[in-house]
Amino acid sequence: MTSEHANLTMTVSIALIVKDEEKTLGPCLASLAGAVDEIVVVDTGSTDATKAVASRYTDRIFDFAWCDDFSAARQNAFGHATGDWVGWVDADDVVAGAEKIRELAAAVPSDVGAIWWRYAMDFDPAGQPQCQFWRERLVRNDGSWRWQGRIHEVLVTDRSWQTVRQPEVWVEHYSPPGRDQRRLQRNIALMQAELAETGDRPDPRLLFYLGRDLHSAGRTEEALATYERYLRLSTWDDERYLAQTAVAAMLRTLGRFDDAIDADLQAIKLKPRWPDAYFGLAQTSYFEGKWADVVHWCDIARSLPAPETDHILNLAAYQHQWIIYYTNALYHLSRPVEALNWTERALSMQPDDPWHRQNAAFFAELVETGNQ
Repeated sequence: MTSEHANLTMTVSIALIVKDEEKTLGPCLASLAGAVDEIVVVDTGSTDATKAVASRYTDRIFDFAWCDDFSAARQNAFGHATGDWVGWVDADDVVAGAEKIRELAAAVPSDVGAIWWRYAMDFDPAGQPQCQFWRERLVRNDGSWRWQGRIHEVLVTDRSWQTVRQPEVWVEHYSPPGRDQRRLQRNIALMQAELAETGDRPDPRLLFYLGRDLHSAGRTEEALATYERYLRLSTWDDERYLAQTAVAAMLRTLGRFDDAIDADLQAIKLKPRWPDAYFGLAQTSYFEGKWADVVHWCDIARSLPAPETDHILNLAAYQHQWIIYYTNALYHLSRPVEALNWTERALSMQPDDPWHRQNAAFFAELVETGNQ
């Protein structure tokens, strides 16, 4: 894919759906200004200055009556797009590398119907994303793609298009403080409504995301039941693995340690070289006070690479979240020098973490005095 084969007459539209986004929409549209041929903004009922902000960047602003269906709103936005390619972002996203969008899209072969960009979020104090995955972001605007799903919607097609990933362009997500909890409750309600409409044949993907959001909302028993229903239906091993490790995490919080171990072991059967379940076994061992087992499982997990998957990954789980269990286990095994070294490594990634700061002082004193 080189620019010498590019179709220089090809055009790109980006379509957004928005509501009360006056605080976030400006940076989003500024990141796209001049980089694409058309920006389409569909407003679903703003009562603030969202439209005024949008008008600084585009005159393609339309209204759509909100009907508790994100796919319907996004499909309406796509319907207003006139480019050869049409893409999507949200108002609290910023597109990095946007100046390359047109050239890269023009250079793809004719059998490519969708382009995926990396999606990054939950940035740490050093500006590194703690969560990222790939999403279909730009598709041919020929009517062959449609939005599906009332919530956590995806683009689907009946044509046998090829897809490509373009790492030169990526989307950074910056959700305003306090918004996530409001969205969480809204999303649960929408998914439960969609689930009620599906009857006895629910989409496994809908069950996965409903289970995840119920877990985030602290509705553990409902989340477990939803994940168990999901696991009876799903055939995608990547997602089944993540569901099993989520089930194990919830079982740990309930003190059901044997069941948590079984859930993580089931995950290992699916993906023996993915680290999450080994880190899960380490956490369970920590709560059981089995310090040598904590170190054993962490040593296995940290030797494995982050999974290669299209699914959402929590990068922090592989980078540093496990270290607090590891260092405390090392202390209990009378290995304070290693505990201090790993704590300092954790602080290089999370310098304000209060637990690691407290442990660093404690371990340093042990090493200095020679106490074990």
